[in-house]
Amino acid sequence: MGCGSGKPLYCLNFFGFFVTLVQMLHLRRSTAFASCVRFCIASYRSAVFVGLLFTAFGALAQRPLGTDVSHWQGTGLNWNTLKNDGISFAWGKASQGTTYVDDTFKTNVTKAKASGIVIGAYHFANYDQHKGTDGATDEAYFFWSTIKNYVNTNGGAYLMPMLDAENISSTNGPSQSGYTKTTFSQWVNAFCNTLSNNAAASGVQIRPVIYTGTSFGGTWLNSTVTNWIPWYANWPASPNAQTGAPSSTSPWTSWTVWQYADTNWSGGDSDVFNGTTNQLIKTLVIGGSTTNAPFFISQPSSRYADRGSSITMRAPAGNGPLKYQWRFNSVNISVATNSTLTLANIQATNGGNYTVIVSNSFGSITSAVAKLTVNALWAPVFSDTFDANSSANWTLNRSSTNTRATFVYDYSALGIAAAPNSTNGTTKGLRMEANLSTGVAAALSYSPTGQSFSGVYRLHFDMWINANGPFPAGGTGSTEAITAGVGTAGNRVEWGGSGSTADGVWFMADGEGQGSTAQGDITAYSGTALQDDSSGSYLAGTDGSVRSCTSLYYVNVFPGSQTPPPSQSQTGSLDRGTMGFAWHDVVISKNNSVVEWIIDGLKVASVTNAAITASNVFVGYWDPYNSVSSSTNLSFGLVDNLRVEVPVVGPAITGSPQSITVNQSSNATFTVTATGTPSPTYQWLFNGTNIANATATNYTRTNVQPADAGTYSVVVTNAGGSATASATLTVNSLPTITTQPTDLIVNAGAHASFSVGANGTVPLTYQWRFNNTNIASANATGYSFTNAQSIQGGYYSVIVSNVAGFVISTNALLTVTQMQFDRSSINVNNGILQFNVTGAPGGAYVIEASTNLVDWDFVETLTNSNGTLTFADPLGTNTPDRFYRVSAPR
Repeated sequence: MGCGSGKPLYCLNFFGFFVTLVQMLHLRRSTAFASCVRFCIASYRSAVFVGLLFTAFGALAQRPLGTDVSHWQGTGLNWNTLKNDGISFAWGKASQGTTYVDDTFKTNVTKAKASGIVIGAYHFANYDQHKGTDGATDEAYFFWSTIKNYVNTNGGAYLMPMLDAENISSTNGPSQSGYTKTTFSQWVNAFCNTLSNNAAASGVQIRPVIYTGTSFGGTWLNSTVTNWIPWYANWPASPNAQTGAPSSTSPWTSWTVWQYADTNWSGGDSDVFNGTTNQLIKTLVIGGSTTNAPFFISQPSSRYADRGSSITMRAPAGNGPLKYQWRFNSVNISVATNSTLTLANIQATNGGNYTVIVSNSFGSITSAVAKLTVNALWAPVFSDTFDANSSANWTLNRSSTNTRATFVYDYSALGIAAAPNSTNGTTKGLRMEANLSTGVAAALSYSPTGQSFSGVYRLHFDMWINANGPFPAGGTGSTEAITAGVGTAGNRVEWGGSGSTADGVWFMADGEGQGSTAQGDITAYSGTALQDDSSGSYLAGTDGSVRSCTSLYYVNVFPGSQTPPPSQSQTGSLDRGTMGFAWHDVVISKNNSVVEWIIDGLKVASVTNAAITASNVFVGYWDPYNSVSSSTNLSFGLVDNLRVEVPVVGPAITGSPQSITVNQSSNATFTVTATGTPSPTYQWLFNGTNIANATATNYTRTNVQPADAGTYSVVVTNAGGSATASATLTVNSLPTITTQPTDLIVNAGAHASFSVGANGTVPLTYQWRFNNTNIASANATGYSFTNAQSIQGGYYSVIVSNVAGFVISTNALLTVTQMQFDRSSINVNNGILQFNVTGAPGGAYVIEASTNLVDWDFVETLTNSNGTLTFADPLGTNTPDRFYRVSAPR
């Protein structure tokens, strides 16, 4: 490959070729040197082992020799002669720019393979015509379209694809086309990444080898390209391919391939590999890397996740067979031994640092740290599942009538599964379309009517982007985008089209990754201002690939290869880094003047110092291009399960229930006031046990009885936790009569006494009554008086009272009798005097006798059991004068 020769060089991805003949290495040298730049893409196919012993290799410790050719050598090369003269590997030019295909490529590939020489393909870069990273991407797509069939379908072993980038039109190098060292390195990286992504989508792992002249490399390439394998052009006067080396390896520390002369006996350039045959196989032959140390194709990405959600971390690596061991905070995770790690039902304890160790028989490597941040809790303040026609709740803004939105759209009709956050597997959502027929860029935006959100909040929804094929490039008009943002007034179209008045901060993403350089695939806007690659708004960096889905920052989380649902009858699959044909979890959060965009837990963009004055949100759809889709029925965006969320604030009790003392049979009401987001729920308890259906901010106990006294508590709960408060219910119980006053019969002049027994909340008070009339000062538990008279006979009762009420005893009848002799009963029987005495029953009556009414002698005590007692005195008839008196208890 001579400088300026138009013989660019890219290594193809080839597999599965075995050559077992061995002979001595035949070395030849040629002279001349010119400074130029070539780039080689080394690619690897995992799980394919290629054991190559090239025919030209005899002493395996010697450096293998190679060549590179193009149409300048024509089709008359004798590849058998090259093989016999010691050539074991080669590259042939395949393409240039975005339109030219070398007409000798197919012939060179066929003849080289037939001779036993491993051959790859290269591409000559027209970076002066296709500027910037988008230009690099376009050239990489063209190169891949030229070589992919050889990489994927032909048998045999192939070298890795290679890029030739050299001075094209000026001795000033890429500066003639406006490049700096940084931007030219970005061009190279964009080409390599795009080619790697395309190959990976076909199952081939790519690792670029950058071929550069010693002077050019140090001038135009920086350290960002050293992830790729270096190839240097340096042509000394008398090179020694076996012991020599290029004069410089900047920006690398060593070299892998050296182009030590610009001609050889074949007419091509002279190349040598820095190592043995086996090392060449491991490094440069597709599928030959199975015995090499492992390397990461992409590192696991730091992620953000809500509690209860799931994410999958990925760490694809090359040089299998491989073993994986994932680690969390430097500790091995049990049974986490695959290239992916899925974390389900994530909780706060899952937050931390994740790494993965990848090893094979040749060594091991540890990934960079991927930090999982578990989000604080959020609560919805507005939501729409679109399972019912809610169009009346939304305000439509659109650039023209050449747009359409369908509420309650059943997307299962196009083979699309239920969105991740759908309830019970429902498949209805909001479908949006733009530029249906007129061939003019168009957009629509929907904002919830009458809503206003302030402070910290986020827009959260499920997103699906459908597109028309075939893929990966997509059919005509396939590049269309879903849009969404915060801080809008809700009364305008959010887009970047002509006359836009977009406000707030918003974002757009297309589905199949074919956005133009100006538009990009993943783009942030502040009002009408697009945030460009160098703005610092994109977490992917500031180079020219940050708005392209081909950036390695995206391909780890979005590995690509999605295919349309079978019922759509589309062909092909999407490139890595694309978001079409899959459901994605989208979050756009606003925290003061910072707005962040997160997709499937990957923070995509962060717009700081955002001047936001409005308070609504929107979702929308935008076709930024004038071309009409070749299948409008398949070009649309879906939004489902939309919600606006605010940070969860745990419950706080601002007004505790108060302890209450109530009288028996009355009602008791406890009340609590609490704050929290979302609004908390309530559960009342009695003595620690839930009260059925007691779930309001207050609880009333009706017809309270003493058994209802105790502790009443309430648990206030929301997603942020719970809070508890308690109060006591004291019940004043009514008095109860435990012992009723009893009827009395007393003799006139005797003592009368009533008593009552009572319980109840103290203090108890008493009021005795006579014939239902209060007796003055009769306020004790008993009531008595002396010298009872007939007038005091009647009904006695007592009212027992306390704070809860009163109770009235039963009536006790007082009978006052006159004690007297029953004269009619006096008689003498057999000489014995006998008579009856009547009086109050129950007492002990004392009978005395006298002969002079002065001196009285005790005769007998008798009990009056029934109101009349009989006394018999044998002495009564033996005394002339005998007097009797009877006394009763008083």
